[in-house]
Amino acid sequence: MTGFVIGILLGMGVGYWLVQWRKRIQSRKFLAVAEYWVYIPGEKLPIQDEIMKLLLQGNSPVGPAEGLLLSDIRLHIALVLRSKNPHVFRPDLFDDHLEPTAEQLQKMGESKAVVKIRYLSEERLRTDAHLQLLPYLAYAYCKLANGNAIFDVQAERIMTVPELQARLKEDKNARRPDFHLNIVWKRTINGGSVETRGLVKKGIPELVTAEVHSDERLLVSGLLDEASKSLWYADAVPTEVEIESFNDIFRLILGPAKDGRSEVRIMRVQVT
Repeated sequence: MTGFVIGILLGMGVGYWLVQWRKRIQSRKFLAVAEYWVYIPGEKLPIQDEIMKLLLQGNSPVGPAEGLLLSDIRLHIALVLRSKNPHVFRPDLFDDHLEPTAEQLQKMGESKAVVKIRYLSEERLRTDAHLQLLPYLAYAYCKLANGNAIFDVQAERIMTVPELQARLKEDKNARRPDFHLNIVWKRTINGGSVETRGLVKKGIPELVTAEVHSDERLLVSGLLDEASKSLWYADAVPTEVEIESFNDIFRLILGPAKDGRSEVRIMRVQVT
């Protein structure tokens, strides 16, 4: 009898553990991450109070909702020294589609450290305040630490400080999709594939096409650009998106997400 009771208790314990384990695995299916690397000439972080003062001063585009994230455990800021992590300062090790300008290479080469600013959430986002905060936080570190260059990790975009400043001046709403999204061309033997970068900032899988011919690059890139902007504002990720381009209608069918990517099939819709 005692063994029977112990067996039931063990079964209940294992069952409970399995339920909790499944919940943890399911919760990890969502991942939103945004990260900026600010290349600086020194080896010290600015004082945090000075950063906050600069961020929240006067008519700052950073409001109370963004300010709350400064104490959020999902926000992580770290100093990475060149002396201990030299690979971070070698843009030639980045993917081939990243083509830094001579000025960007020079600025990165002059840096002795990187300020890594990262916001990572495994829980579904209630707001997109991090999209507003992080670009301005990166710019604040640039101003107070004499930043040389900025690398938007998820969008895979390198910027000089004047370039970042110009983008923020163009429109103070840094939540806009064109600020965070990028379309890249991955070369292959017979052409290439088109992929989005930056959707993961909102927890959306990146879109990836199968191999296409080089002469289709412009069309397919435009379709994925429009589709990514559509997903940016969607309440839920749809299974397909219709885009009008060059007087034709195209249907983009989104495959199931796997490892943060969704393979896209493109079909031209026959209009009668």
